[in-house]
Amino acid sequence: MKKISKQGNHTHISNNEINSIYAKLKNEHATYLAQYGVRLPKKYSMKALWLVYLRKCRGKLVHKDTISEFVQSKKPKSGKDQQVRHLASDGWYVLNKGDKIPNQDKKIESGYHVLLTVENPKPNFLHKALKRAGRVSAQNFEQLKVTYDFRCATCGSIENKPHILEPTLITTLQQGHMNPHDKLTLKNTIPQCQLCNQTYQDDYVFNDKGRVIAVASTTPIIKAHDSVKQAIKDMLNNES
Repeated sequence: MKKISKQGNHTHISNNEINSIYAKLKNEHATYLAQYGVRLPKKYSMKALWLVYLRKCRGKLVHKDTISEFVQSKKPKSGKDQQVRHLASDGWYVLNKGDKIPNQDKKIESGYHVLLTVENPKPNFLHKALKRAGRVSAQNFEQLKVTYDFRCATCGSIENKPHILEPTLITTLQQGHMNPHDKLTLKNTIPQCQLCNQTYQDDYVFNDKGRVIAVASTTPIIKAHDSVKQAIKDMLNNES
């Protein structure tokens, strides 16, 4: 990941460019981030200036001294030690000291910050936001798994960890069909481990807690004990 040199003309950005970058951030925030509760700082506030500079250098490592010099060029009375890490607490995908760089075996060095993307919140912030809002906030299956803490809704096994019932098996989560009579959509899906998904197949109807609430096919009845079949037959005869 490329580093921006600490000093140079790049520490000075015109007001017109600041306005242009902030306008982009405002649009990106509304499009991708507002729904998760990511906070957009007020224009020309300290946080807004941090964000503008990181947006200009998106994907590149920027030293805090560089950001401080830029901020002081716009706000001369501001301190030299800018607490840029707080942008991550507001939900922005900013990596700070000690954060692991995705897809690399490296961590962010002391004093450096980088804005990775404006299309997703920082993962830990996203996790908390999805947990607060519940499954209705999920936009895809990966986010749906987050709302279930990456657990099988039916047995509770955790993704990528040994299965609760079969410890020699590593759990993978699949799209479980809540009601097989309806189309498989995100609203009609729960995360289920490979064992639960294979065991129940399309024979049962589940609620969003992963519990069976109805029979969806004749297969369980055909496999039932004769006494159960007779009880079902008697019940149906009594209702007719």
